Amino acid sequence: MLSAGLLDAVFSPRRIALVGASEKPGRAGSVLMGNLETFPGEVVPVTPGAQTVFGRRAYGSLLDVPGEIDLAVVAVPAGAVTGVVRDAAARGVRVVAVVSGGFAETGPAGKARQDELLAVARSGGVRVVGPNCLGVQNCDLPMNASLSRGLPAGSGGITLVTQSGAYGMAIHTVALDEGAHFAKVLAAGNKADIGDAELLTLLGEDPASRTLCFFCESMPDGRAFAEAAAAITPRKPVVVARTGRSTAGSRAAFSHTAALADDERLWRAAFGAAGVVLARSGLEMMDVARALDSQPVPAGPRVGVVTNSGGTGVELADLLADEGLEVPELSPALQAELRRRLPAHASAANPVDMTTVWARYAELYPLLVDRLARSGEVDVVVPVLLQRAAADPAAVLALRDAVLRLRADGVPVPVYVCWVTARGERGHAVPLHEAGIPCFDWPERTARAAGHAVRYGTARNVTQPPLPAPPRPAGLAPLARGVLDSDQAAALLTEAGVLLAEHRICRTVDEAVTTAAGLGGPVVAKVVHADLAHKSDVGGVRTGLVGAAAVRTAAADLLALARGARVLVQRQLTGVELVVGGLRDPQLGAMVMAGLGGVHVEVLDDVAFAPAPLDLPAARRLLDSLHGAALLRGNRGRATVDVDAAARLLCAVGDLVASVPEIAELDLNPVLVSEIGAIAVDWRICTRFSPAQDEVRPAH
Repeated sequence: MLSAGLLDAVFSPRRIALVGASEKPGRAGSVLMGNLETFPGEVVPVTPGAQTVFGRRAYGSLLDVPGEIDLAVVAVPAGAVTGVVRDAAARGVRVVAVVSGGFAETGPAGKARQDELLAVARSGGVRVVGPNCLGVQNCDLPMNASLSRGLPAGSGGITLVTQSGAYGMAIHTVALDEGAHFAKVLAAGNKADIGDAELLTLLGEDPASRTLCFFCESMPDGRAFAEAAAAITPRKPVVVARTGRSTAGSRAAFSHTAALADDERLWRAAFGAAGVVLARSGLEMMDVARALDSQPVPAGPRVGVVTNSGGTGVELADLLADEGLEVPELSPALQAELRRRLPAHASAANPVDMTTVWARYAELYPLLVDRLARSGEVDVVVPVLLQRAAADPAAVLALRDAVLRLRADGVPVPVYVCWVTARGERGHAVPLHEAGIPCFDWPERTARAAGHAVRYGTARNVTQPPLPAPPRPAGLAPLARGVLDSDQAAALLTEAGVLLAEHRICRTVDEAVTTAAGLGGPVVAKVVHADLAHKSDVGGVRTGLVGAAAVRTAAADLLALARGARVLVQRQLTGVELVVGGLRDPQLGAMVMAGLGGVHVEVLDDVAFAPAPLDLPAARRLLDSLHGAALLRGNRGRATVDVDAAARLLCAVGDLVASVPEIAELDLNPVLVSEIGAIAVDWRICTRFSPAQDEVRPAH
C-alpha cells in the first residue's frame, strides 16, 4: 500500500531523474526535458554517451547518480525498462513513472515483459506508475513530468487520474477553453502496479485535491474502489467516467439475475451506494467537477432560473426536470418583491424572465441572483447569459461580484452560469472562471451538471461505510462447480434464513399424488432437472392443481420432459411476485438484485442492484427504487404487503452470496410477498463461473 510519503514522491519530488533524456527533437526524452524546465527542484538527465543534456550534467545510469532520487521518469525502449527499474531498486528510488510503451497493451509478449518489470519492481520495493503512461503533473508546484506540452491551470482543487494519455493531453485544452483549474493530473497507462483504489485512498487525504476525477478504460479493482470511495465521498466529491460501456460483453447467463446484470447497471449500483458520481463522458465528468469544486454543494433539488429569454428558460426548466430537479414557483411575497424591480412585461414566477432590457442587465442579473440565493426558496441559482448579456462586460462583472458577495457571506447556494453565445465570446467569461463560477455551454450541459451536483449532495448525506462480509456458514464444505441440486440449494437457503414454500421433490407419479394430498388445497408441480433451468420455457410448471387426477396427469407429463427428471410439489401461494437474486462480478464482487415480475422479469426489466452484504435500510431503499414499488405499498384496494419481510430476505441473500465465494449466480424467482411475509417458491444456485463465461466476460 502506498504511504503519503510516496504520494509526495509522485507529485512533489525534490529531485527527478529522467532516464532516456535527450536533446534530439521529437524524442520523448527531449519533450520531457523541456516540460521539466520550470520544475523548481533538480532534474538529473540519465543517458549513456552524453556528458550533458541541455546544459545539465548527465549520467550513464541511475547507479552513477549521486544523492537521493525521489522520482525516476523512464523514457527508454521497452526492452531496457526492466534494467532501469532494477537499477532504481538498487539506488533506493521510491517511484518510477514509465512513459515507455510496448507492454501489456501490445499483446502476450508485451504482457510477459510487463510481468517481469513488475516482479523486479516489487522485489526491489519500487512502485510503478504506468507503464505506457503520459506521466504526472502537479499544477501548483509546478511540475510537468509528462509528455503533455504545458500544464493545465493551477490553483484549483480538481485532481484527475486518467488511464488515457490522449485524454490527459486534452485536459489542457479544457482548462484553457472552459476555465477548469487543476491541482494534479496522473495518466496511469496500463496501471500495472498502482491501481485506482490505492490512488483514491491517498488522494482522499490530500488537502490540495478537493474534487477527484477518474477517467477509466478499465477498473479491475472496482470493489475496492467503491469501498474506498464510501469513506471519501461524504467529505469530497469523487467523479468517474468509464469508457467501453456498450461493448463490455454479456454474461453466459444461467439465471435471470445474471441475464439482467449488464455492466452499466452493476457499476451504477456499486458507485451509487458509495456516493460516487458516474458520468457518461469525460466532458460531463469535467462539468460536474467544475460545479462541485468551486461552489457549495447543493442542499436540495430546487433551482431558481434567471434569464432574459423565456424560451431558453423554459427549455432549461424542462431539462432540469429530466434530471429530477424542481423549478418551483416562487412565493407570492417574493414574486411581489421582484416585480417591483422588473420591467412591466417580465415574469417573476420562476424562471424569472427579465425580458430583453439590455440597458438593465448589469443591474438585474446580480440583483435577481442575489435575491434568489438569499430567499431560502431555492437550492441552486442558474443565470442564463445569452448573447448581449454574455457580451456585456458590465453585466458579467456585476454578476461575478454578486456571487463573490454570496460566498463571502457564507450563503450556501451554488451559482452555475448557463452560457448561450458564440464560441468567440468565451473570453467574456474569463472573470467568472477566475472567480470560481462555472459556466456551461447551453442548457443541456448546465442541467446535467446541476443534476449530478444535487444528487451528490443527497448521496453524501446517506453514504455509509461498507458492511464487512459475514463469516462463511459454519461447517459448510466447499461447493462443487456447477448447478446445485434443488435439495442442496434449498438446504443452503434455509440455513441462510430464506423462507421457502413447503415442498417435496418426488421421483414418481404416486409420490407426487401422496405429497399433494398431504399439503391440501391447490398445489403447484414443477419439473426438476439440471438441463431445464428455465422451467416455464419448456412447459415445466403446472399451477392450480386440485385433486389426485389433476396431480397425476401433471406429474406424468413433467417426468416425461427429460430422462432423470423429478417433480417438485408445493402448496400454491399468492402475493406480489418479486425476483431476488445474487451474483459475483469479477470486478465488483458480490451483488444482490431485486425486481418485479416473476417469469416476466426480463420483459418488464424493473430491477435494481446493490453491493452485498446490505443492511435492512439499504434493502428497503433497493425495493423502493423499483418503478413498480407501489405494488408493494398496496394498489387499487390491495392490502399493503410485508415489505420488511422482503427486505429481510434480500439481506439474507446478500449475506449468503458475500460469505460463500463459490456462488456465482443465485435466483429466487418468484418470491411471493403478501401481508403475512415473503416466501420463495422457486430457487436455483450456480457455483463459480464456467470457463466459457470467464472467456466471454474478462476482467479487462
